Amino acid sequence: MAAIIQSVNTKRTYRIGQLFRPVGAAVLLTCALTLFAQPTAHAAEQTEAVTSVKTDLEDKFYRQALYFYFAGDYGSALRQISLNRQRQGIDSDRSQLFEAGLQVAIGLHDQATQTLTRFEQNQTHTANGSQGKSATSPQELLLIALLQLTEQQIDQGDNVSAQLTLGKITTVLPDYVEQYHILSQLAYWPAPPPLTAQVQQTAVEDDVVQTNSSAAYIALNQALLYMEQQEYSAAQPILIELKNQQWQAPEVNFWQKLFNPFAQPDIFDANDQLKPQVQDALLQQQAINDYAKLLLAQLYVANQQYDLAYNELVDFPQQSPYAESALFLFAYSAQQQQQYDMSFKLLALLQQQYPYSNLAWQAALLSAKQVSEQQSLAQGLTLYQQAEQLYLQKIAELKQFGKIFNDSKNIMDFATKAEDEQNALLTPKSDVLALILTQHFNTDAPWLKKALNDPLLATDYQTLLNLELLSDNIKTQQRNSQWIKDTLTLNNQRQARVLEQQKQLAYHEMIQSLMAQKQRIADIIAQAEIEQSPQVFANPTQQQWLNRIDASQATLNKLASQRNIDDEQQRLNKVKGVLQWQLQSTFPQQLWQHKQSLKQLTEQLEQLELQASRFSDLSTNPRLLSDFDVRQQQTQTDINKMTLNIEALSLKTSREIRGKISIFTQQQQYTLQQLLLTSRHQMANVLEQMAQADNISSPAASSVDSASQGAR
Repeated sequence: MAAIIQSVNTKRTYRIGQLFRPVGAAVLLTCALTLFAQPTAHAAEQTEAVTSVKTDLEDKFYRQALYFYFAGDYGSALRQISLNRQRQGIDSDRSQLFEAGLQVAIGLHDQATQTLTRFEQNQTHTANGSQGKSATSPQELLLIALLQLTEQQIDQGDNVSAQLTLGKITTVLPDYVEQYHILSQLAYWPAPPPLTAQVQQTAVEDDVVQTNSSAAYIALNQALLYMEQQEYSAAQPILIELKNQQWQAPEVNFWQKLFNPFAQPDIFDANDQLKPQVQDALLQQQAINDYAKLLLAQLYVANQQYDLAYNELVDFPQQSPYAESALFLFAYSAQQQQQYDMSFKLLALLQQQYPYSNLAWQAALLSAKQVSEQQSLAQGLTLYQQAEQLYLQKIAELKQFGKIFNDSKNIMDFATKAEDEQNALLTPKSDVLALILTQHFNTDAPWLKKALNDPLLATDYQTLLNLELLSDNIKTQQRNSQWIKDTLTLNNQRQARVLEQQKQLAYHEMIQSLMAQKQRIADIIAQAEIEQSPQVFANPTQQQWLNRIDASQATLNKLASQRNIDDEQQRLNKVKGVLQWQLQSTFPQQLWQHKQSLKQLTEQLEQLELQASRFSDLSTNPRLLSDFDVRQQQTQTDINKMTLNIEALSLKTSREIRGKISIFTQQQQYTLQQLLLTSRHQMANVLEQMAQADNISSPAASSVDSASQGAR
């Protein structure tokens, strides 16, 4: 019996963050750990670091990121912050903190840790010596970063770094006392946290439970610590006060909403239904009540106050994540209260609903023991035999699972992927966050599902999901890289064909010919404009007539001394006048046409010279695309390197998972073997008691037979 109670009590050794995981959040702090920096979102927009000079341009780009954030497009907001830093050089304190909050909200915890670390390093010198209490003080910004960095390190399992980060906090503002206290408890668990930082104003005493969830988590942690130290009298009043208490959510401000996407001020959607994050918050609140009642019942059982434990668990919610432990304690308390019929039914229900639970396996022994003591040894023996068969069956199933798991080439074959409600809620409208995992690992294999209660193993499987997502994105990048390579190959081939074709063209002769034509037309235009003589635009026929007129005039001049040439001269002048009139009437048109021809020749000459220059460049440097080739090859090298790294990390993670599953199966086999040995010992005791009962009844039967024979 002591072993059974000890098995139940071992659940108290878990951290609060692990105990509340079934409620729907990764850790208990999902709703509690929020960073209060400014009372309103408008005040957050007015935040400005002391070390940077605020400009209208910086404020404009920062507000652009805020616009995307409030529109729910976290990806565009994060991209805007990155563009502000890369292109505009805007990297103020508020931008860094805003970037870290966005990274936390969408699950980029490693990047958020790096951003917060950089911010903390930049802010250390600024915050020293500053005693400002306003929301915009560097001291408060640094406190926000340190608290959030601590949470990131705890979430990643690096408690040593979390302790070092907490040690950098020397002063805590009143609004952050509870966050600091909870983080300290988790970082130093199970040891008491030192809480070395000083509070600027009067803080809440540790043993006073306030009407907010953060204080309730602190109280639960304190009660757990008291129970670990077996100081039940100190834990009892805390749990009594927590089990029925209701809490109000603290006021939601900008930084709280940024670092904690579940802290939303609007609780109803467009259909007047509770939003998923609000439902999760209500479940968290109910889980606090349920867990406090469960701890209180364990405390009563440890003190052998079974009636109090029974009354405490009689109205325990059936849908609670702690129903399994509560059902076992309730059945055990009922058994100790001699309510055997109820106890037997509860133990049977526990075995039916939780067939792979250690408590259900122990319930089989409790049922057999109860029947043996309260009903008959024969019925008890039957139940012990059934328990033995149960343990043998589970051992066989466990061995088969271990063999199948070890023989499987891909351990992800056991997975059934389901959408993560939290990440689905936060999925932005843009395609910037293609690497954000919107699925969580789940499985239908009962033994693996039980093994996943280990948060480290669950984290390893989630890591494999992330690596699969990265691998899919790398394959997409590989396809893009191959497309670029094929495009460059086609361009290189086209470039070679163009070079070959251009070699067949005599650019120099063509340019010389065009230049000669251009010069001739330019001379004609210049002569026409200077002399204003239409004869320069005479066509061949007209030019022939002009030549004939000149020849006839020369002949008449020679005959003038010999005879009268007035009639011939008059006819020649008439012909000459008609021709001059024709040329003069077309002079403006001819001048305009020649200028247009000159313009066209100039453009053709420029294009030909440009084409010749490009051909010359191609001839001297036939690999203009070589830079793109180098970039593509470097990209391909990076892709190959990342692919190898992902494969290596996947292989390493798979080996670690196989090792943890091997340890899990060994532990479960050991537990089942111990229970099997206990059941056989109990069967031996029952058989011995039955034999003793037979021996007692045998002499009595012999004496009755002797008396009857003597009478005859």
